[in-house]
Amino acid sequence: MAAILKFPSKISKGVLSVTNLDIKFNKRIKNLKELKKKWVLLYHPNYYDYNFHNRNIFDGFLAWEETFKIADEKNPKILNLTCHNFAPDHFIKKKSYKYYDFVGLSRWQNKSGNPKQVVEFLQIIKETFKLKKDLRGILIISVPGIRPFVTNHIRSIYKKFFSLEERKQFDFITLDYDVPNALSTYTIGMIYNNSKIHLNLHPKERHGRAQAYAIANKIPIVGYKNLTYLVKKHFRKEPIYFVANGLKQFPSKIIKAINYVDRNYLEKNHELISRNFLSKYSYPQLKKKLKKMYKLDNKNWNFKDDWDLRLAKHHYGYDSNNSYLQNLDDLTDYLLNNKLNAKIYEEDLNKIYISKKNFFVLNLQKIFHILKKKIFQIKILKYIKL
Repeated sequence: MAAILKFPSKISKGVLSVTNLDIKFNKRIKNLKELKKKWVLLYHPNYYDYNFHNRNIFDGFLAWEETFKIADEKNPKILNLTCHNFAPDHFIKKKSYKYYDFVGLSRWQNKSGNPKQVVEFLQIIKETFKLKKDLRGILIISVPGIRPFVTNHIRSIYKKFFSLEERKQFDFITLDYDVPNALSTYTIGMIYNNSKIHLNLHPKERHGRAQAYAIANKIPIVGYKNLTYLVKKHFRKEPIYFVANGLKQFPSKIIKAINYVDRNYLEKNHELISRNFLSKYSYPQLKKKLKKMYKLDNKNWNFKDDWDLRLAKHHYGYDSNNSYLQNLDDLTDYLLNNKLNAKIYEEDLNKIYISKKNFFVLNLQKIFHILKKKIFQIKILKYIKL
């Protein structure tokens, strides 16, 4: 992401947030000195980095202290907020009938453990049916690659595991792979609002968006301990998290969490932590922090209720659901050389950029980006082999 949090005013700097993926293929940020005269630069890591060297480039960090360390600064300005703290309003808990006992949401990634994780999910649900015959649930995954190969494979396992009657109660939905979500957040919000708990089997993820949505929606999470690092220590327990120490514990934890929602649910147990993950509460908190840290005024703040996706969208140099055609250099050039409207957003800037380019230039830029990406990957592989 390279997201504009605030535009400059006559007496105050603006705020621009940049991610490691925006600068992944560049050795430097173009016109850095000029940019920092008008903008506070924030950095948002897309992975856990315990040994980051800032080199006096960024002024603050949209990250958590536990999973991000700055090696060359004694007192770094880590904001303890990330894109996961900005779920939109349609994840606010609504009074609706909870049709599903559980909801799972994931992407099938071609990495070690992930395909196995989906099969384990199906195995756990099969075991949970033995404890609760009327179990109802939904698992949604997006599957990469050309249809129908991987999709047919995983669906054949689903049909093998579950009887026709069980499949009527447990929906396994396989969608085409997409980022950041295979479904709109409105649809995901509707499903969460109709589910009692969120079931998450990721063995390593700490900052996943799927569990952030669940917390915002005030539903408990059943998963491994690693998930609990998304929240402060005093929230890492029931009824926020029902932690399983191994696959065999999941069925009983699922039943325990469902029974809590059915019999003992207290909304006040979830109210405070829910506010930490909804944009309507997190945005004023972030704004207050930034104003105090950098002596900013109250003008030209650029908030929309979709920050969880805006803050996670990148300036890669090609146009997609998760990237702008405008790369980071193009964006900084525009910010330095044009009159800025405080009501303009990254999507608008990207449209302006595209409108000024012809078909040949746009496609050539995409080809250059792909080549640059391939060269970067080769360098990484060479480094690993060494």
